[in-house]
Amino acid sequence: MSAETHLRRAIVVIAVFLAVGLWLEAMYGLRLRGWVDDPIRREFLRLGHAHGGLLGLVNVAIAWALERLATPALWASRIRAAALGGALLVGLGFVGGGMWHGPTDPGPLILAVPAGAFMALASLVALALVRPSDR
Repeated sequence: MSAETHLRRAIVVIAVFLAVGLWLEAMYGLRLRGWVDDPIRREFLRLGHAHGGLLGLVNVAIAWALERLATPALWASRIRAAALGGALLVGLGFVGGGMWHGPTDPGPLILAVPAGAFMALASLVALALVRPSDR
């Protein structure tokens, strides 16, 4: 994945989770039953919106830092894939866990959140440790 593609996809991730937040605010404003009165759904949609948007911004920073730090191409492509995948898994895991949940627990899609968090963390650690001489 090129630096330009990574940056464009990161901006799309931010836009998607901003749209989730706007949709959630509309549900609050319209007081639609099933959205506002379901605390698990409300909380996990809020978590998905916030984490997805913030990790999208982290991806913008990673796209910039990979170029600035002259990270080797092979490492950069892996870091980009892990960072974008992690942002999507965390954000969509929270949203999916809130949309389809049991009476007291989030749904099974919540299991994507730790996987995505580890991917995002691994991408940041690799970004910090890989040097231009590491080919």
